[in-house]
Amino acid sequence: MTRRVAIAVAVCLAASAAWGHTFPPVRTVVVQVERDAVVVMVGYRPGNGAPTDGIVARVGSQPKSQRLDAMREVMASLAMQPLVVAIDGRPLVPTSVRAKLGVEPGGGRPIVVVLVTYAIAPGTLSVTSREPRNTRISWQDRHSCRVDLDRAPTQDRWYTGVASFLLMVGPPCAPPRSGSSASPAR
Repeated sequence: MTRRVAIAVAVCLAASAAWGHTFPPVRTVVVQVERDAVVVMVGYRPGNGAPTDGIVARVGSQPKSQRLDAMREVMASLAMQPLVVAIDGRPLVPTSVRAKLGVEPGGGRPIVVVLVTYAIAPGTLSVTSREPRNTRISWQDRHSCRVDLDRAPTQDRWYTGVASFLLMVGPPCAPPRSGSSASPAR
């Protein structure tokens, strides 16, 4: 009899420990510098438990026909909420915003990917997060020739836990002429 009790207690303790796991929110930011704009892609997955339950409750109060749009808006807002994209300290206004919803494998938590485009002038581009512990940032120059690659952080590398990410952005360069040689004439 004592063996059965010990097994039952062990199973209960293991189950409660497994149910007790918490996962924080995760925000992944990719900054892509292009000739005429900066495109910021933000992937976001809320923390499990109360944060996800709160999102579902907010959306659940909407009429059925509006729930998908409400979920997209709530999730996109949460993804972007702690982020500020600015040039020389002045926040930028998006020229376009698109969001796509999904569910993490296994159906546990909702996820969203937000694609935001900003027109930019030369200056110091900053992406600032009020939640640096849950944010990781990477960047790429899409052959824009606007970023001094020798003075910029390494491209295609994840920077985790940074409150502010900076890039010096120059003026747009002229697109290469077709048929022209890359080397000067001698």
